[in-house]
Amino acid sequence: MNTVRVDLSFDQIQQALRRLPPQQKIALWRLLDKELDRSAIARKFETTIKAIRKAYVHISEDEVMADAVKATHAVRHAKNRP
Repeated sequence: MNTVRVDLSFDQIQQALRRLPPQQKIALWRLLDKELDRSAIARKFETTIKAIRKAYVHISEDEVMADAVKATHAVRHAKNRP
């Protein structure tokens, strides 16, 4: 038996996956989905949210919303530039 080693970048893998027909994409998604550790993902998400809340507990909701509005306007303005 011969062994072949192929080194592909993540971008090359993404490009190859995008060229797959829909049925093969679904089969691949199902295969990868079975390997997900959903409880580990949920724990990581919860830990991250708690850390964010702890880091910004001293910032008021009004200040957070003002920053969010400012960021939204900046993104919209940047998209409208030629």
